Amino acid sequence: MINKSLMIINHCVPCGCACRHCFFCSRKTAPHGVPYEIGERLALHFAQHGMPVSYAISRCADYPELTRNIALNRQLGFAGAAFLQINGIALRDQTALRDYLIQVQQAGVTTIDTTFYGTQAYHDKFAGRKGDFAFLCEIIATGLSLGLTMQPTFLATEENKTQLPELVDMLTRLGCTAMYGFIQDYRGFGETLEDIRLCQASYDELLHNVKQHVSVKHHKAQAQWLADDEFATPTERQLVLALRPDNVDRFEAMSCDEIIEYIENLDDEYHATLPSLPDLAKLYGDDGCQKLYRQRDLQWKWQKAYIKQHGLALHDVTDQRHCGAI
Repeated sequence: MINKSLMIINHCVPCGCACRHCFFCSRKTAPHGVPYEIGERLALHFAQHGMPVSYAISRCADYPELTRNIALNRQLGFAGAAFLQINGIALRDQTALRDYLIQVQQAGVTTIDTTFYGTQAYHDKFAGRKGDFAFLCEIIATGLSLGLTMQPTFLATEENKTQLPELVDMLTRLGCTAMYGFIQDYRGFGETLEDIRLCQASYDELLHNVKQHVSVKHHKAQAQWLADDEFATPTERQLVLALRPDNVDRFEAMSCDEIIEYIENLDDEYHATLPSLPDLAKLYGDDGCQKLYRQRDLQWKWQKAYIKQHGLALHDVTDQRHCGAI
């Protein structure tokens, strides 16, 4: 397995939202983070080591070191440094919002992502914050006035599919020329939303103004995955170093090579303990299921089923609140 890159992640910032699909399992708290400077030091050490590295702060882009972090990731050569996802930042008046966006723009951000979950009332309930929908619309309008590229995303499910034409029309009227519809990951809270996962027939029936934005390039109905029986074998992975109060002292005392080996061993042990994807498919696959999945979502789903069935106590390398790999 080739280690493509390392993401250092520090869950030190509470999010203003509590979205139902959040793979960080945010509940408007951030109890597992460490001081910002520790992650910065580690990122610079890995850059000297030669490992492609980025330093991510979660759970939202609303913290004193934000522009410093953008500059750091630019210095590290991280391609995503010019892109910022800002759901969950504190509600602001127009002047404060404009100041925030100018600051990140001056730091090098060119593209802003805001994620929508449906029309206003549904979105606010899904996000767990009243007024969130209107605030995201204000972010788009203000960002466009500053010359930023606004690239909103939206979740597509069985529950909100009838709202999507109105949502896409609204985003178009606001001036968004690019948007991206997605199906939730099977991780974090996403695994609790299986009852509303979009089905093949529902995708096929989406109106053109919506369907053109919903990417299913890597998705198929579970039944189709099983019928094709052509699961790809991953050859690359991104290592994830999650900094927590209970591990940070250890990592600061380790060399870069020792940290890499530690994460590799976690990932290798996890996958060596579990059956192969084709074997998991035989155990848990549903050849009548028309819900849309990526291969990795099915793998996560079936792995969790196996772990639960056999009562295994494994370090969950798919949970980005902890160290692991994707």
